[in-house]
Amino acid sequence: MGRLDFLQIIPIAGLPTPELSEDVLRCIDHAIPFPIIYQLIFDDCIKVKAAYKRPNDADSGKWVLDAYFETDWQTNNTERAELPIALDLAGLYEHLLRQLLPLPAKPGETLKSQVERLQQIRGKQQECRKMEAKLQKEKQFNRKVELNKQLRQLNQELAELL
Repeated sequence: MGRLDFLQIIPIAGLPTPELSEDVLRCIDHAIPFPIIYQLIFDDCIKVKAAYKRPNDADSGKWVLDAYFETDWQTNNTERAELPIALDLAGLYEHLLRQLLPLPAKPGETLKSQVERLQQIRGKQQECRKMEAKLQKEKQFNRKVELNKQLRQLNQELAELL
């Protein structure tokens, strides 16, 4: 991942609802130029949420913010795992972020390529949902056949990514 000088874990307590807009987190992430892991606290429950944040390839002074990943809500008294042993902050950040990702890494896959693959999967899933909605609305049989063929192709591409 490269050099990482600082990693912040920020608790956000007293949420009025269990949902916090990603726009709020994105605003904080854009203002603070290093990786942040959020602990959202609502009633007696806690959720960990973070975006993959990395230095820009073209300008190392700027950071690129990717998609957010999160755990499910857990009660505050749920036993937590200890922090892993890591040689540096970059290794610790990578380990913590990988725990939030919904799919395991492929052998030899870097964190950056794993996050990119997950974003491609999300995109294909969204395309599939749109295609299924089109298919449900379509009345003409020949158009349904064509849409079904496109949907099968999208599902095959999604399976390859998974």
